[in-house]
Amino acid sequence: MSLHVRSLASGSSGNAFLVRTTEDTLLVDAGLSARQLERQLREHDVEPHTLSGIVVSHEHHDHAQGVGALARRFAVPVICTAGTARALGSVLQGVDVRLCHVDGITVGDAELWSFPIPHDAAEPVGVLLRHGMWTVGIALDCGHVQAHMVPALQEADLVVVEANHDRERLLATVYPWSTKHRILSDQGHLSNLQAAQLLEAIMQDGRPRDVWLAHLSEKANDHPRSVIQFVRNYLEMVALPPLSLSVAQRDRPSASWHSDQALQQSDLFHIC
Repeated sequence: MSLHVRSLASGSSGNAFLVRTTEDTLLVDAGLSARQLERQLREHDVEPHTLSGIVVSHEHHDHAQGVGALARRFAVPVICTAGTARALGSVLQGVDVRLCHVDGITVGDAELWSFPIPHDAAEPVGVLLRHGMWTVGIALDCGHVQAHMVPALQEADLVVVEANHDRERLLATVYPWSTKHRILSDQGHLSNLQAAQLLEAIMQDGRPRDVWLAHLSEKANDHPRSVIQFVRNYLEMVALPPLSLSVAQRDRPSASWHSDQALQQSDLFHIC
C-alpha cells in the first residue's frame, strides 16, 4: 500500500497538495482557481472527476479559492469542519459536504483526522491522512505552536509545516502595521524560528521522518535554500539528528514524496 504526496503550490497566493493512495486521489486544500486546479490535475494524470474528495483546512482564499467550482463541476465531495463549511456558505452550494473531526472519517481507502490549529479563521485545522502504514500530516497557518499539535504531527511519516516568515524581514517590509501585527499574532503564521522549534519538539521521539517547509512568504522570508539552512542549523544546535528537508514552493508544483522511497536519503537537505 503506497502513499504519494505532491505539492502543487504553497504560499499566500494559493495552497494545494495532491495526495494519491493505492486506489484513490485527494486534494488537501484548493487555494488555486478551479481552472488552475483542473489543469494541474490533468498535468499530473488525474482526471478531476476521479477525485475522492477535496479536504479544506479553512475558508481563507488561499486555501479554498477553487473548491466550490471544482467540486460542483466534477461532483467531488468536500471534507471540512462544520465551522469552515458555515464560513464558506454559498461557495459550497450544491456540493456534497462531509464533516471531518477528531474521531476521523474514511475517504476512499484513506483515513482522515483533523486537529485544531490557532489561526484567525472560523474553525481551522491541521490534517492527518493515513493509508496503510503511512501517514502525512499537514499544519499550515498556525499563529503559534500549541501542545496538542506535537503528538498529532508525530504520527506522520511526512510532516508539512509552515515556515512563513523571518521576523526581522517581515518588520522591514512595506506591509502596513495591521498586516504585520496579524502575521505576528498568536492567530497568524509561524516564523522560521517557530517552525524549527515545532520540528524540535516533534523529533524528540527519535523517529525518522521527512519534512516539508511550506507557505513561505514571498516578501517576508529569505530564499528557500536559506530557510532550509536556518532550520538545519537550529536542529544541529539542539543536537537532533539530520532529517530530510524540502520546500514546497510558492508558485509551482515542487516537492514530491512517495512512501516507497521514504527516508532513503534522510541525511540530505534539499530543495525540490
